[in-house]
Amino acid sequence: MSPAPDPNFPANNVISMFSNVYSNVLVNTWQTPWSQGTLKDIQIQGNDTKKYSALNFVGVETTGPNILNVSAMTHLYLNVWTPNMTEFCVKLVDFGNDLSYAGGDDSELELSFTPLLENWLTLDIPLTDFVHLSSNQHIAQLIFSGNPSGNGIVYIDNVLFHQVVTSVESMEMKDFLIYPNPTRNELYFTNSNEIQFIQIFSMSGKCEIKELNNHQEKLDISSLENGMYLILFFTKDGTAHQQKIVKE
Repeated sequence: MSPAPDPNFPANNVISMFSNVYSNVLVNTWQTPWSQGTLKDIQIQGNDTKKYSALNFVGVETTGPNILNVSAMTHLYLNVWTPNMTEFCVKLVDFGNDLSYAGGDDSELELSFTPLLENWLTLDIPLTDFVHLSSNQHIAQLIFSGNPSGNGIVYIDNVLFHQVVTSVESMEMKDFLIYPNPTRNELYFTNSNEIQFIQIFSMSGKCEIKELNNHQEKLDISSLENGMYLILFFTKDGTAHQQKIVKE
């Protein structure tokens, strides 16, 4: 079993709860007293990882002074590995303006995913998918559950919120040049020495391609469906340059 793949987002666009890559915010607990499951903090080849066993459900809390305002973020990201769970669920709970549980203005929503057994699953969930959250300014609980209930084993790593730029307004690219546009299968670009990594998003904000640059001068986009996309080049200084492209 290898460690989870490291996320690669600009640090100033991340609120990290658990990761060896970023500075983490304070979390009250990764296993509330009302949880049904056991938690063990382990390392996989030197990488810190949370292991939950005999899992029915487990609560992670950021309450009181640690309550999270993620209104500037767009996605919840985490890595999940399981040998036996056929369903893995993630619930977000916002405590509302009173910052307390069951105060009358709480809101929550649970999403369900199907893991590929014995493989790291990367969940990069748009916060807009949590449609019943009336706010995301007071996130106090993150709850994991799934099936088989009471017998689940799951390893979790890199739990964080991050911001994806989804504006379709073009920015000045300075010395960057992307061509051809429109294109069918490949994009070419200049100034590859300055580009750290590349992301391509659909107009709905879903990340379709994420790739380290390694000084390459072209990118294969043949897997994309025809349509308009937003391509972001993240440079060594941590800034992002964006441009619309059309796949034919």
